Amino acid sequence: MTVEDRLRALITVLEPAGVGSTGGTAVRPTATVKDNIDVAGVATTAGSASFATGPAEADADVVRLLRMAGFALVGKTNLAEFAMGATGRNAAFGDCLNAWDPARIAGGSSSGSAVAVAAGLSDVSLGTDTGGSGRIPASVNGIVGIRPTLGRVSTAGVLPVSPSFDTVTPMARDVRAAAGVLAALDPAFEAHRSGELPRIGVAGGFFAAAVEPGVAEVVRAAVALFRGLGAPVVPVEVPSAAEAQARMLDVMYPEAAAVHAVRLRTAPERIDPDVRRRLRLGLAVPPERTAAAREWLTGFRARVDALFTEVDVVLTPTIPVDVPLREGVDLAASTREIARFTYAWSAYGGPALSVPGGRHPASGMPVGVQLSAAPGREDVLVRAAEAFERARGPLR
Repeated sequence: MTVEDRLRALITVLEPAGVGSTGGTAVRPTATVKDNIDVAGVATTAGSASFATGPAEADADVVRLLRMAGFALVGKTNLAEFAMGATGRNAAFGDCLNAWDPARIAGGSSSGSAVAVAAGLSDVSLGTDTGGSGRIPASVNGIVGIRPTLGRVSTAGVLPVSPSFDTVTPMARDVRAAAGVLAALDPAFEAHRSGELPRIGVAGGFFAAAVEPGVAEVVRAAVALFRGLGAPVVPVEVPSAAEAQARMLDVMYPEAAAVHAVRLRTAPERIDPDVRRRLRLGLAVPPERTAAAREWLTGFRARVDALFTEVDVVLTPTIPVDVPLREGVDLAASTREIARFTYAWSAYGGPALSVPGGRHPASGMPVGVQLSAAPGREDVLVRAAEAFERARGPLR
């Protein structure tokens, strides 16, 4: 059994010309893409046995840009059905398994993208991130995942979850490679790796509450490492962060229900029961509540903008718990718990990345550190994350 079969990271295996070629021809770097992103001539399943209707007519914008940058596409990756789920579960194609420990969740919804990179099936991958779907699997599989500023990278040719919050997520084993993918998707991006380390704000309050002790230990060590590097480090509070997930869901769920309205009406039994339940939550949100949530989010973004006049980067755990075991995990409850620190930054709209912070002192599993910044400031995230990564050394 191959690695991709054992981990169930890939839905479709592609064999592009020139990969691994010899005789003087340079080997091209390899990429996989989440199977809610169109690749010309290949069916897009969106992780659903009933979704694909035929090969995509054209590449998604991000796939076209990857090809132009010289990447060879080698596969389309597994995901939670319709990109809705944080554990890696998929009833149609099989649950994707964590690259470090198959008994633990792979994260989601970009599970296969993270596992493909962590297991060495591709050099880089593209996931998507709405409420944490790129950062969570990056964290639990010990790789880097970058959620760009909302709107920075095209989502044309990507099946939406919620257009108000959807992004495409570059994923790689190290920060430099992930930043290189972002540069391929947006040539205007420049990492600006030289210069002083950014001012680091360590988030307390909501982001320190109910954090599992082993995760908190790794985060404290990350903060100490930044201090040791000479970065200015101060405690901060992210205003209203505890409310952000609920307010965001009042927008996200109705948008997701609208994407799948026909399917919900005509063939609901063909949708995974947990996904169907979450889509139907969107049908129950009255328009006035969604309008109120949008107004609240505007104010939230202004309050967090003010915080970023005092610091350049805010540091938090990516997820507040050790990587959960797959057996007996409650999908709905685990999604709320696992994603509570990622949703806040999705609601804000600036860039955020997960970088491996270290290994959990009890389980040995990777623990992700989340770095977030003001809109358009991916450069400061990359600078901080690269400095941290160099000082931390390899996880394995």
